[in-house]
Amino acid sequence: MSKMSYTVFAFVCLTMTPLINAAELSGTPEELRSYLKAETRTVMLNESATEVAYTDLAKITLVVSTEAKDLALAMKDNNELRDAIRLELSGLGVKADDIQSSKYSASPQYGWFGKKPAKYNVVNSLIVTVDSDELFRGVAGIADANDDVAFAGVAFEHSKKAEFEDKVRDKALQAVMRNKDYFAAQLGLTLRPVQFGFSAVDSRPPRADFAVLEEIVVTAQRQSVGSKAGPVRASAPSFNEVTYRVSVSVTFAISDTG
Repeated sequence: MSKMSYTVFAFVCLTMTPLINAAELSGTPEELRSYLKAETRTVMLNESATEVAYTDLAKITLVVSTEAKDLALAMKDNNELRDAIRLELSGLGVKADDIQSSKYSASPQYGWFGKKPAKYNVVNSLIVTVDSDELFRGVAGIADANDDVAFAGVAFEHSKKAEFEDKVRDKALQAVMRNKDYFAAQLGLTLRPVQFGFSAVDSRPPRADFAVLEEIVVTAQRQSVGSKAGPVRASAPSFNEVTYRVSVSVTFAISDTG
């Protein structure tokens, strides 16, 4: 027998030995009846729960773009413009911690002739978090008032996400326990939990996020077609509903009450 064949044979023997041993039962008929009667019986109960909340935060992206002949000057102008926007936002009531900046993105703009760029374009974005329609309109107004600032998009969030995740888990678990009490009382059984598991909480994002962004972009494109088009104003959408869903399964050991 080759070394490879001997290894495979040994592995099969070692693997099957516990199975063979586990299948062997010996003893008197009374002992066997006691063994089978003591075998644990289980039942699994499943429930799901839903909680509906409303997004109360909007993260607005403003793109700040500046151009200059020199890169250093373009970066300086971009920084000064962002500082000015921060002051305006502070005046509206937006907290400093709710204004985040992205990293710089600089791109040279070449002329028709020559290897040296004719000018540089520096782009940076500000992420502004607001919690009211009034602040939303204020941020949109800042974008309207400056040609170098563009309203790039909005994403809605729920500030109490962790709280609602715990709430929906508790709701599903309580539903399982109510069913357990009902079945135990009706069937005269004692049900003892031995294992449980939750699914991941499914929090559906607001469906209107992309629709709002699309509406803003399409409106801007349509208004820019006409020569007499006025400034684009992004209407402030109302915050939307978000649904939390979770499933729970609990395995109970069954025993007679009598």
